[in-house]
Amino acid sequence: MKRIAALIVVILIVMTAGTAFSEDKVKIGYLRIVMSLPTFVAAEKGLFEQAGLKVELTPFESGTLIVSALMAGRIDANCGSAITGYWFAEQSTPDQFKIFLTYGTPSRKNPSFVAIVKKDSPLKELKDLKGRRVGTYPGASSIELARAIIRTQMDPEGVIFQEVPPTILISALAAGQIDAFFAPEPMGMIAISQGIGRHLVEEPLGLLGLEKGFAGTGFGFSAQFLKQNPSLAKKLKAIYYKAVDLIEKDEKAARPLLPKYTGLSEAIAMKIPIQKWMKIETFDKEATQRYFDLLYKEGAYKKKVDTTKLYYEN
Repeated sequence: MKRIAALIVVILIVMTAGTAFSEDKVKIGYLRIVMSLPTFVAAEKGLFEQAGLKVELTPFESGTLIVSALMAGRIDANCGSAITGYWFAEQSTPDQFKIFLTYGTPSRKNPSFVAIVKKDSPLKELKDLKGRRVGTYPGASSIELARAIIRTQMDPEGVIFQEVPPTILISALAAGQIDAFFAPEPMGMIAISQGIGRHLVEEPLGLLGLEKGFAGTGFGFSAQFLKQNPSLAKKLKAIYYKAVDLIEKDEKAARPLLPKYTGLSEAIAMKIPIQKWMKIETFDKEATQRYFDLLYKEGAYKKKVDTTKLYYEN
C-alpha cells in the first residue's frame, strides 16, 4: 500500500508540474494609445491563450519608461513605443533589443501628427511662429522633430520650444502659456472638439519630404529574452502579425477596443487616424533610416546609427 501511495504522489507531482509549465510566460509592456491596438486585439481574441502563452500585460505612462523597462529586463517585449526612443537606447547601450513590428506610414501622407494653435489665434502659417512659444512632448526627439518641420518654412532658431507633459498640453494652450503645439493625435482632435484649437497646417509631417514615409513606432524584444527564449519570441511575433491581419481585415470591429484600453472617448476612438502596422520582412527600412538621418542632422542624436540593423527577422 505504501508503494501504491508513493506512486500516486509521484503521478500527482508530474501532473501538477505539467500543468504549471504548460503555458509559457511573457511580460509585455504597452502604452495606452492607438498604436497598441494589436495588443488589445490579441488579448480580447484570446490569441495569447490559443498559442499557449500566459501573458502579463503592464501599461506604461511614457515611451521613456517602457524602453527603460525593456533595457533593464523588467519586461520581455515593448509593444510598443516611439522608435526614436529605441535609437537613444541604441546609442547609450547598443545591441540590447530587436524590433519585430513597426507602425507608421508607407507614404508621405501622415495625419497622425498635428500642429495646433488656439482657435482664435492670429497665426496662419509656420512662419508666424517666429518668437512664439511652441509646446512639444518632453524629450529631445520631440523638439527636434518640431524644429525640422518648422525649418521647411523658416529658421527655427527664433522659436521658443517648451517641453510640456501630454496631460497638460491642451490646457497650456488654452491658458496662453504656449502659442502652439506639435504632438501626435489625438491631441489635435481633442483640442478641436473642445473648441480650444485649430490646425495651423494640415499634416505637417508631409513637409519633411519623406516620400516613402517612415516607421514612427517600434515593437521590440529585449536581447536577453531573444537569447533565452527564441521559440517564445517567434511565437509572440506570429501572434502580433495575426492581430495586425485581423485589424486590417476589419478595422471598424477593432476600434471599439480603444475606449476600453486607452480611455479615449468613443467619438474620438472611432475617428482617430490609424496608420499601418508594417511587418519587418516587407517594410522599407531605408525610409526609416532617412527619418533618423533627418533628426540626426537636427542634433537630436550625437552618434550615427545604422537603424536598418535593429530589426528581428526569423
